[in-house]
Amino acid sequence: MGEIEVGAGAGDRTVHRARELRTPWRRRSQEAGWSRFEDWWTPAVDVLCETYAGGGELTAPCTRLGEARARAGVGIGHALTDLDAFTRSIGLDRSPFPMVLALAEGWERGGHDRDDCQDPLTGLANREYLRTRVGELYRGIEEGVPSAFGHRLVVMALDPTLDPWRRTARLIVLGHELRRFFTRGESLCLVNRSRIAVLSLDGPNLAGELDRLREQTGWEHGAAVWSIPLPGTHAEALSLLDALDGGGDRFDR
Repeated sequence: MGEIEVGAGAGDRTVHRARELRTPWRRRSQEAGWSRFEDWWTPAVDVLCETYAGGGELTAPCTRLGEARARAGVGIGHALTDLDAFTRSIGLDRSPFPMVLALAEGWERGGHDRDDCQDPLTGLANREYLRTRVGELYRGIEEGVPSAFGHRLVVMALDPTLDPWRRTARLIVLGHELRRFFTRGESLCLVNRSRIAVLSLDGPNLAGELDRLREQTGWEHGAAVWSIPLPGTHAEALSLLDALDGGGDRFDR
């Protein structure tokens, strides 16, 4: 069979078996090249595991998984490799064609949904939108001081080792809280499944506002808060966004 025993079941037993399946699937996917641990989990992962553990039909969950991967910016190749990791974890040598087709159809649908630049779980703008907005601030740099010099990135980060369900729930709540906190046209964006970035105008009151955000919302939800000045060039700004996305060095104020 596979790396675990699974079969038809219901309730807690099915959920327990599904969680047991999730671990070897994630490990196989990482071994096959999945680079960001914190971005692998999505509710669609648990839906597919629970459906299999309960003996259900898998094409609909595969479609949902494909949609989730596309919305997260995962390419079709990586999405199919991840599906292969799942099917090997349940003891199959290759992914059945109906599952591959379902995932591909979901990925195509999810790719169209990405046109709105919004993460469906949190309601925050996605990282591609953040890169676009940052790029706009460096236009006309040859003619004078770019608008970027008057902006900062405010970062709110959760512990990436938190249980994926708990981390996602906190992100959803944080998205709601931050939309209430930042009300002057700031861009609120989901960098990855543990970090949110806000593109904000700098000013004399920002430091005090961030202290309040840190002491209230940050403390309540276990999130670190800091801010970063935008660098002198667009290329440096893109490198900064890549570092934030990869959970790189922290650039404290």
